[in-house]
Amino acid sequence: MQKTLVEKIKRNIYLLRLNDSEVKYFEGLWYIPEGITYNAYVATLPEGVVLFDGWKHVYSELYIETLRQVVDLSDIKHIVVHHMEPDHSGSLKLLLEKVENITVYGHSIANSLMQAFYGRTVKFKPVNDGEKLALGGGHALYFYHTPWLHWPDTIISYLDSEKVLFTCDVFGSYGIPSRVFYEDLPSDEKTVFKWFTQKYFANVIGHHVDWVPKNLDKISRLNLNIELIATGHGPLYREISYITNLYQELGAKQVSKNKTAVIYTSMYRFVEEAVEIAVDELKKQGIDPRIYKFTDTYRDHESDIIGDLFDAENIIIATSTYDADLYPIAKYIVELIKAKIPSNKKILVLTVHGWGPVAGKKLTESLAEKKFQVIGSMEIKGSPRREEAKIREVVNKLIRQ
Repeated sequence: MQKTLVEKIKRNIYLLRLNDSEVKYFEGLWYIPEGITYNAYVATLPEGVVLFDGWKHVYSELYIETLRQVVDLSDIKHIVVHHMEPDHSGSLKLLLEKVENITVYGHSIANSLMQAFYGRTVKFKPVNDGEKLALGGGHALYFYHTPWLHWPDTIISYLDSEKVLFTCDVFGSYGIPSRVFYEDLPSDEKTVFKWFTQKYFANVIGHHVDWVPKNLDKISRLNLNIELIATGHGPLYREISYITNLYQELGAKQVSKNKTAVIYTSMYRFVEEAVEIAVDELKKQGIDPRIYKFTDTYRDHESDIIGDLFDAENIIIATSTYDADLYPIAKYIVELIKAKIPSNKKILVLTVHGWGPVAGKKLTESLAEKKFQVIGSMEIKGSPRREEAKIREVVNKLIRQ
């Protein structure tokens, strides 16, 4: 697939898309072998060119080169910064070095971040919530604050003449779509991108999930005549209700009935033996669980785990005591769970120890801090096979509670 894509998406608007298949860990944390896109936009209007966001800083030269395919840089009058995270703002430093007299619009916080990140003092106009910018020829741009989706400086903008809502990270996804618009994707790819959207939502926005319904309700009450949602990552949406409904569901913390995930760490197969018994019992009860593991030969990825857990009803966490504490990887995963996914889950804790039980108590206490519902906690000394009946019993308690 080509690295860059330039496409006219409305009468006066161009998409500038960078397909980043080289990034492996989004934000240096979330494993994304599917890659990601950085979507910037150009509006060619009577009073000059308006840019909406940019690309990651390592692609600054390519961004300028691609921008020149569409406009003369000297015609750029306005830049809208919806969100100052460097995957969207990184290329602006080079652009602002090349073009003078550009006005930058964004949340008031963005101005201080521009100086802090890039050492740039720019002609900056902080925008109020609901503020209008007249652009000549009957074109007007409206700005709306949507805080904590997913930074406090996040805004969205609406170009009324084109009926386009520019949302940056809001409604974004991982992955590099084969088409510009979600509606044009093959049906199997639509399914994949629904997962990429949930995974992105859980990884990036999950910590701020309570702000999602607040901001969606705010957008709805504006009664904007939206024909296109132009995102900062992933496909664009002409079927507005599809992506807003998906965000409504995720924001409402809806669980998928009986969806059960199992996460375990196992040093010497003892924990894995306990998990095999638990999984066998789940399958006997008609539940095919999602299994994630960390062993001496294999590791799953935190990005997938957090994405999948977001709408799970039941979770089994199985691990061991290590250095008189909780096993380090399990501790890390549990901290991510506490930070990123809703607490409306039922959880079963299975732990294995040798000389002394510690992990079960610490894990249960840690989950209780965020009000997760721990249905049961079972400490096992040595081989779990002797405790098979009890393991099956607590698994049934989990799914029947």
